[in-house]
Amino acid sequence: MKRDKPALSDLLRKMSKKGYYETLSFICQKASLHYAEILDYSLKASIVESRATVTLIVRNLAALGLIKRTIVDSRPIRTVYQPTEKGQKILEQIRAIEKLL
Repeated sequence: MKRDKPALSDLLRKMSKKGYYETLSFICQKASLHYAEILDYSLKASIVESRATVTLIVRNLAALGLIKRTIVDSRPIRTVYQPTEKGQKILEQIRAIEKLL
């Protein structure tokens, strides 16, 4: 049986992996970013070690509906990443949980 929405355990499992929380937090903080900016931040801050990992994190955050990917039809073609309302709310909830610990 295929699920359209990820279960809570799936979401928590993904968000607990290295780099997911930090990347979502960075995207929410900046509101609108290009992939190169996310990559640069992730590598310089030593959140992850490779471009492939950053790509995987961004794809999975988009698949979870926490960020949206928009292709800007200009020259050169650019891709913009922005947090979704769901992504912002989930980040707020994670931060609230952090305060309890």
